[in-house]
Amino acid sequence: MEDTLKQILNELQKVNQRMDGMENRMDGFDKRFDGNEKHMIGFQKRFDNIDKDLTELKIGQEQLKDSTINRVGPYIEAVAKHIDVRFDEVKETLEDQQRVIDTLAVRSVKHESEIKEIKQILNNQ
Repeated sequence: MEDTLKQILNELQKVNQRMDGMENRMDGFDKRFDGNEKHMIGFQKRFDNIDKDLTELKIGQEQLKDSTINRVGPYIEAVAKHIDVRFDEVKETLEDQQRVIDTLAVRSVKHESEIKEIKQILNNQ
């Protein structure tokens, strides 16, 4: 009976050793899970920072678009006004030139008529 008790004790010791090994493994798993949890928290912080940066980029992009529109609009209006002014100046110059051409054309016809008259007078003498 003593041998049986020794065998049982020996088996119990082996079971206890296995249980200790299982506990050590479980402790290792717990440490790994804790490490993974810390990594996940780090990833979450990074994603939060990325989301924040994206939001800031979107806001900056909208501000840039608005400021560009606000600056380009008045610039285009100024250019259009300048073109209108220059067009009016060119139009006035052309009208002045046309009046000069019309005046010269009338004088030319008048001079041709006078030249014809002078030729007739000279021919009649």
